[in-house]
Amino acid sequence: MSFQSYGQNETLISSIRNIIKVDFHLCFKSAFFFNGFIKLIFYQDYPFESIFKEFLQNADDAGATRYHVIVDARSHPTDSLFYDEMKAWQGPAILIFNNAKFKETDFESLMQIRVGGKQGDDTKIGKHGIGFNSCYHFTDVPSFISGDSFAFLDPQEKYLSQRGIRGLIPNNGIDGFSNKDQLVPFEGIEGIDFRSTFEGTLFRLPLRKESSDISDSIFTTDKVLELL
Repeated sequence: MSFQSYGQNETLISSIRNIIKVDFHLCFKSAFFFNGFIKLIFYQDYPFESIFKEFLQNADDAGATRYHVIVDARSHPTDSLFYDEMKAWQGPAILIFNNAKFKETDFESLMQIRVGGKQGDDTKIGKHGIGFNSCYHFTDVPSFISGDSFAFLDPQEKYLSQRGIRGLIPNNGIDGFSNKDQLVPFEGIEGIDFRSTFEGTLFRLPLRKESSDISDSIFTTDKVLELL
């Protein structure tokens, strides 16, 4: 199955130029600078306690009428993943659901780390819609399904060998999908059956088990429950 390269890099050059004032041509190629920038932006703008508020605001922006959070303590199979390195992210996770589907502009907005895609719409709440980045307190590899699409992000380019991928979910059931185990954590949640368009958006934030270049924070499911 073919995938589209997808990741938070579109405005990285201008963002780094504005924030740390270094040679942005070099920074664009550097995972070290990119991860440092992630740390800078979410520690300054988004304390970890804000995650559920930020995702709720983004759901409201999208016109959602339903929103809820699931703390998923399950562990999932690791036999058929996009890459073997993704085995580390098949454990407990935060699942965040709303019943609005991503538009193409939403996919584009998510790629813009600092600027976001809501500057010109005065009806939108939240800080330019970039509250999504609060998820990096908890995970290095956020993913989501929305409508007919899935997306996985990897700012460190450590688990997917690129900053992210985007593809179409299977529409004939999950069993025939060559990377079945990668999507198993979504199956059955809010009606996701991989046979029809998913009428909503489900984010999956697998919990970090050890410190990384993005963050030293480690959360258990018990710690997450204390935030709710």
